[in-house]
Amino acid sequence: MHGMITRLLILLSLAAVPPLTPQQQAQLDAVQDDTTELLEPGLDALLTNILQWESADEAGARIPDYDGLLNNPAGARGDLFLIEGRFAGRSRRYKLREANPWMGDALTEWVILVREEPEEVAVVYFLDPEGLMEAPGTGADVRLVGRFYKVWADTDQQGQSTRYLTFVARSATVAGQRVSGDGSILPPIWLIVVVLGMTFFFLRQQIKRRTPNVPRRVMLSGLTGQDQADQDPAEALKQMTEQHKDIDRTGENHGDR
Repeated sequence: MHGMITRLLILLSLAAVPPLTPQQQAQLDAVQDDTTELLEPGLDALLTNILQWESADEAGARIPDYDGLLNNPAGARGDLFLIEGRFAGRSRRYKLREANPWMGDALTEWVILVREEPEEVAVVYFLDPEGLMEAPGTGADVRLVGRFYKVWADTDQQGQSTRYLTFVARSATVAGQRVSGDGSILPPIWLIVVVLGMTFFFLRQQIKRRTPNVPRRVMLSGLTGQDQADQDPAEALKQMTEQHKDIDRTGENHGDR
């Protein structure tokens, strides 16, 4: 039982964040940094990859070197990062060029303050087809696993040109709860494994209870002189018939008297 749970945990961990395919990596290699264009084939590659995520497992994700990403974005494009910060109070729907039956027609954008001095934000795009992800309160702690996309040239709220680090993710943890792009709160992987393990154990016990340990035998009451479990049913029935006949004859004899 313990071995099965261990193997299941490993499988879930491996399936949680699948690696990029060679085709997806090739699309990412063609991405251009420091442009105002956000919708490139490389973004589609990341969204396709994230669409296959079962959950945002933190295994393999590393803490970002934000200065390093700004100076050499191509060297970390597509890499998996653990992003922690505070919600900066900006959330919006970012329209895609074409609607996709699996991704919808827009992404949900969150801006997260990841560093105070010097100030740095991460712009994260969540796969959220129905737009169900509710923005947390300003200043709320946010934790997520995402793939790095590019340095995007845009303007801030004061109209100043700014270089933004952009990431793509499937879900985020806010106030201890993981919220996904389908609007649901996802339990941790270990909880899923425990539930599956308990379900397997329960079903196994039910099967044991319903399966007899020995073949069932025909049991006849009123037998004497032999072990009931070992006696042939036909012979037992014959003896019972003879016994009833003897009783009937005895009754008749008593009646005659």
